[in-house]
Amino acid sequence: MNSFKPASHLKSLIELFDREWHRFSFPAFGFWRDRGWNGAGSGFELNYYTRGTNTVVQDKRTLRFKHGDLIYVPDDVRSSFCEEGSFDLYYVMFRFDAPDLNARMAELFRLLDFEAAPLAMPGLQAEFRAFMTELRMDRHVSVLAKNYFLHIFVKIYMELAEHAGHRNKHELIVRQVIEDLQERMDIGGKILLPDVAARHGLNERYLNQLFKAVTGTTIGQYVLAARIESAKRLLETTTMPITEIAIVSGFYDGAHFSKAFRASVSRTPQEYRGQHGYA
Repeated sequence: MNSFKPASHLKSLIELFDREWHRFSFPAFGFWRDRGWNGAGSGFELNYYTRGTNTVVQDKRTLRFKHGDLIYVPDDVRSSFCEEGSFDLYYVMFRFDAPDLNARMAELFRLLDFEAAPLAMPGLQAEFRAFMTELRMDRHVSVLAKNYFLHIFVKIYMELAEHAGHRNKHELIVRQVIEDLQERMDIGGKILLPDVAARHGLNERYLNQLFKAVTGTTIGQYVLAARIESAKRLLETTTMPITEIAIVSGFYDGAHFSKAFRASVSRTPQEYRGQHGYA
């Protein structure tokens, strides 16, 4: 849905960073205090303000920043200027080693519209400090550096997702229903649509329509898929009997489980275990 698109684009960006991390580099990074500048960088950049305020003119556009603001600078900025002042910021330049990956990254940032205005993200100072420390210790991108960098974007994602949910009542309801379903499946409870609807004060038919509109699947299909995934994990990692797996995963009995599993996975539970787990 439209209000969740920014978080969706950010999810794609995070997945791109994660998938292509071995092709990612950080040509410049550091801590900047009080000094002005006059001239653009040569790549994509993140700036995070940890103290004070600042005004920057980028390609004739004026941007104002304060403590806790995060700003993304695209690689096509030709002029960047600010006077000396009273502010601290972390800066990090980043890029891929392939033009197509940089183009994809630039497009996702463009869809997010991060460069239009600073993003208020108080509380990221510890993440930036840890990330910078890791880069200073090893300029080759390490696993820890990757985790710190991705964590910054994951926190932004959670912020956007939360705001999108609050702006869209339907998505907020579905989010609560999914949490409810997952909690009951985790403790082995039964999932009955009338009970789910009653807990959320909704008509059964309306709830199912709402759930499908947001997720693309009905509540019944969602629960079945979750139970199948739980059963697959048990088949892969334990010697638990098939009938016991059926009950633990929320199916009525072994026959019901085997039929549903085969319809979903195109193999019987025994065949799946033989290929992926304990024979």
